[in-house]
Amino acid sequence: MRVTTRNGRVVLMPDESDKPLDVHQLSEKQFRSLGVANVAYVRPALTEDGEEGCAIHAADGSPLAVVEDLETAWGVILQHDMVPASLQ
Repeated sequence: MRVTTRNGRVVLMPDESDKPLDVHQLSEKQFRSLGVANVAYVRPALTEDGEEGCAIHAADGSPLAVVEDLETAWGVILQHDMVPASLQ
């Protein structure tokens, strides 16, 4: 909301940023950034030791960590108040 005056009175006006987004008009980059702070996904990967493990990525694909197993990955995600998703 923004504050303005009209005829000497203070009036609250809706701001453009208050309007809901139309997801059909988002760019690919904007769409990928949705949920970045809230959703993390897990996929198979190799650990630093060359062992099979799990990679944790943000919703936009940014790598966050590599851990030993799926249980540990989900624990780490939940510990950081994120929602886990698995890619198989």
